[in-house]
Amino acid sequence: MRLAFEAQRVHRAGGEVIAVSVDDAERQAAMFARWPTPHIWYQSDPAGDTYLRPLDLFDPVERDGIAVPASLVLDPDGNEVYRDRGRDFADRTRQDETLRALEALGLGAIDPPAGGPVADVATDQRGAFQPRMMSPYFRGNRSAALAIGGRADGDEAKALAREHRHMCDDTLAAWDALKRS
Repeated sequence: MRLAFEAQRVHRAGGEVIAVSVDDAERQAAMFARWPTPHIWYQSDPAGDTYLRPLDLFDPVERDGIAVPASLVLDPDGNEVYRDRGRDFADRTRQDETLRALEALGLGAIDPPAGGPVADVATDQRGAFQPRMMSPYFRGNRSAALAIGGRADGDEAKALAREHRHMCDDTLAAWDALKRS
């Protein structure tokens, strides 16, 4: 998600952000219309058969099938040079590494793509995550990670809670910067 909010940095490094999910095309269009990410391409893959399963980025168990959070960096020839595959639906922790991998390719800046899809659809779809909920959601996640980290036993559990808290901080900072731009 943070990559979508830092699309300008991605474009300066010669890359594009494509958000693939199991949501149908109408929900994807509503997402594009609702969120302040005009240069992100939203791609629908409802059963995960076109992109998600072939890339091993589909979780068939969670909510009857969802995309696993991931960031891929491809070189100009389409070869995968970096992959960060999340452990579960909430794992979006290493996006700085994704940006560094893209920047290491040394590509020239590109003009931001138009983004999309664009369709005339309702943006207030029932159950859809609204932009006004972004800050409260991640502040709540941060607080929960802080509390869990304080109660956790063992270094691994504490590290996971700390990692999640930092992801929340990074996402909130990127969201705030996007709203100011």
